[in-house]
Amino acid sequence: MSSDDNPVPDASRVLDALGEMVVVRGADGRVMRVNAAFLAAFGGRAEDWSGRWFAVAPGLGEPGQARRFDAAMQTRAGSRFIEWAETPLAGGGAVALGRDVTAERQARAAASEAAQGKTVFFASVTHELRTPLAGALGAADLLRETRLKPDQHAYLDVMRASTEHALKLIDDILDLSRLEAGQLALQPEPVDLRALVEDACELLALRAAEKGLTLDHVIHPQVPERLGLDPARVRQILFNLAGNAVKFTPSGGVLVEADYVDGSVRLSVRDTGPGISETDQARLFEQFERGVQEGSGAPGAGLGLAMVRRLVQAAGGDVGVESRLGSGAVFWCAWPCEPFEPAPAARPLRGRTILIAVPSPLQSEALAAQAKALGATAICADEPREAMRMAARLRENLTVILSERWAPEARAVKAAAPQARLLALARPHTKDLFSAAARPTGFDGWLVAPVRLSSLAAFASSDDRPAVRADQREPGSAPAAAPVRRAGADQPLKGLSVILAEDDPVNALIARTVLGRLGAEVLHVTDGRAAGDAAATGAYDAALLDLRMPVMDGLAAARAIRALTGAGAGLPLAALTANATEADRTACLAAGMDAFLAKPLNADMLADTLTGLCAPQNRARLA
Repeated sequence: MSSDDNPVPDASRVLDALGEMVVVRGADGRVMRVNAAFLAAFGGRAEDWSGRWFAVAPGLGEPGQARRFDAAMQTRAGSRFIEWAETPLAGGGAVALGRDVTAERQARAAASEAAQGKTVFFASVTHELRTPLAGALGAADLLRETRLKPDQHAYLDVMRASTEHALKLIDDILDLSRLEAGQLALQPEPVDLRALVEDACELLALRAAEKGLTLDHVIHPQVPERLGLDPARVRQILFNLAGNAVKFTPSGGVLVEADYVDGSVRLSVRDTGPGISETDQARLFEQFERGVQEGSGAPGAGLGLAMVRRLVQAAGGDVGVESRLGSGAVFWCAWPCEPFEPAPAARPLRGRTILIAVPSPLQSEALAAQAKALGATAICADEPREAMRMAARLRENLTVILSERWAPEARAVKAAAPQARLLALARPHTKDLFSAAARPTGFDGWLVAPVRLSSLAAFASSDDRPAVRADQREPGSAPAAAPVRRAGADQPLKGLSVILAEDDPVNALIARTVLGRLGAEVLHVTDGRAAGDAAATGAYDAALLDLRMPVMDGLAAARAIRALTGAGAGLPLAALTANATEADRTACLAAGMDAFLAKPLNADMLADTLTGLCAPQNRARLA
């Protein structure tokens, strides 16, 4: 076949066949050629455009460098947004392909406006929901200080737990809306990941123990001493993943692991639960989706896992789940972060052998990993008799960790290896059974699960427990519950006169009651203007300002008080809010407030805040 039978179309016909607009410019930047799509959009004939400047285009770029630019242009269809992709030509000049992106721009703008509106809506609704819930929680705290029967205490605990759960859901919904709108920025700082994991596991340990589960953690030795993390968000991730594992695991245990691999933090939570079907795995991380874990009798988490995914993705990472029905599940997440300090090099248990005799495989695995991280050799026994045989063979430089379930075998284990150090592994609510006064024969000490690395290092090789200050938690133990302040106890605010600006009657009642029990005299007003008028008298020592009030809100009231001259100008101000967000805190400080308190008011925190702000020399009047 000759070339005449298959003619090559000329350049004009090729360009006209393209759906996109085409502009060819010469080396001097003037238009050389346009195509039919361009003429359909802008009118005229091809020769009308030849030699003209393409006014909306920037100057020609560097040779070999392609680029994109958008331009708002007047077309035959009206004002349109055109996106141009320009490619330089070998002999000079460039060819640009344009497409109409007006509809996409309008859709993005509408989506952005909708997202902003949704964020404002969520912020308003969640505040309105938090206010009565904070009132209910505050009222429960006040009721807790009265004389109640045991069954009434139980009902009160259920009410508090339900209210706290509702508040957490509200926080998650608000955070999700902020993430979607791009308004929730992560705030990394140098953080000890080991401490974050240990604290989170200790707080969840009591809940796990109530279900008869073990809850343990492993922080691998390559984890740096300090990492660039947002501590609040890491806690949120840990509580969601580990909390779900505890909730949906009927028996066995949960293991939390932290690692640092190739510049990324990796957190994983493994459980011995019933597993998750592939169908549920595919949608577990979608917001408001709720899968059902086989055999758990309860719906799987949807909102919390969606939050985990959004937070990890915001940090540039990813999340996932590995599970089979009947074989438990592993939830993991990983994201890049920079180390501030290298991994600790200390190996205080080098040369020592740790014999771990506990019935839980997950717990045994966790303790072995902790021991190896400290430089020890770790071996495991599945039952007490095996532990006796191993202990008798090893003897020297040996520490045996024996489950509290096998405490009756402690004397026999100790007899098999008299020189070994024998530690009981207790749970948070059973540790008192192993104190020096009540300790079963054979034991030299005890550890509390989940075991902190520092506790294992301190007690695995020491014959004496180090002294613990009164203000410290005992290593390996769960944090003590905050003391309940009883009516008639000491009154640290006695002699203080405080303005309380709060329009919600329930929260006002709670705040007045708490302040009165602390010894303060209270002037209650329901709007910010009245608070400013009272501050101007100079007769008060401090003011508590709700952020949302009629007539004048708390921020405006703070600015008005700071603008006063003379009496009241330097009055200590503390914000009261149901939404304790970082944005609220920043706005309060900018308005001139000195402190930031979340509802419901905590009596100890309120007392500490006001006594710190109201030094004797700053008081308006003294008792």
